[in-house]
Amino acid sequence: MLKTRYDDTIRLVTQPNHAVAAGYMASHWGNDEFTKLGFYGNSSEPERLAIETIFGIAEHDNGWWEWESSPTNSKSDKLPLGLAEVLSNPTEATQRWRIGTTRFEDSHPYASLLMNFHAYRLYNVANEEESSIHPLFGNSKSFSNEKTPQAISLIEALQNQQGKIKKHLISLGDWYKDAIRPEILLPHARMMQILDAVSLYLCSDFIPPVSGKAKGLGCDEVEIKHIPRKNWEDRVKLHITPQEDGTLECDPYPFDENNLVVPIVVTEIENFSQNEISLMEIYKIPRKIVNFTFQKCN
Repeated sequence: MLKTRYDDTIRLVTQPNHAVAAGYMASHWGNDEFTKLGFYGNSSEPERLAIETIFGIAEHDNGWWEWESSPTNSKSDKLPLGLAEVLSNPTEATQRWRIGTTRFEDSHPYASLLMNFHAYRLYNVANEEESSIHPLFGNSKSFSNEKTPQAISLIEALQNQQGKIKKHLISLGDWYKDAIRPEILLPHARMMQILDAVSLYLCSDFIPPVSGKAKGLGCDEVEIKHIPRKNWEDRVKLHITPQEDGTLECDPYPFDENNLVVPIVVTEIENFSQNEISLMEIYKIPRKIVNFTFQKCN
């Protein structure tokens, strides 16, 4: 659960709904300046590769399905635990990835490999190249190598799964085998991080702003680095600036249509107090669509 407070309102966005938004943007990524997903390198079937890649991005938080259906309430605000609160419990946090990276291993092996890389880089961030560090970590250049036993165990499991999935993709041949070549896999793994970050920018206050404290929910000026443009060697920064009319100006512009409207499914609790709210009461709050519009820089 992504849980963000602004004024006296709490906005809740489930992890799966946040991932769906990332997948939606993935389907619109690419234009004359940016390569479409699936079309990096020289795949024998780029359209099928695109579908598999977008599926992986749209389902990258599937490990939260079970938790979101029956969440634990926070002691601090009596609402369902937010992401940061769940991550403070190493056993619960790593379990989300153990479930999520394996659920589609047989039916969508390449998508599962991308999910694996996503989780692996989050937990192994201290050992990653700068171009593979998730934008939610900001500009920090130093990360602790200290890991919990649960994190160490997860990293080992993810490493083993990577080898297993790659062997399976090679055995399938055709575009599956093409997809693990570095010129194809590296930009797709990075785009998983990039689109996750852009969606987090809209759904939460996790992405660090250019300056000051994050307000979140698309209200901050942000800069996201190391985005593949034409290929893995050609990487750029994406600058997003909120405008007074509520639109988000992108420089450079990466989507296939201008004024791209991105819908987010949210639950808003207005006039929030610290009184406990039951899951039934949350169900009674009508979910609504909050739209964000990306536009080209003037």
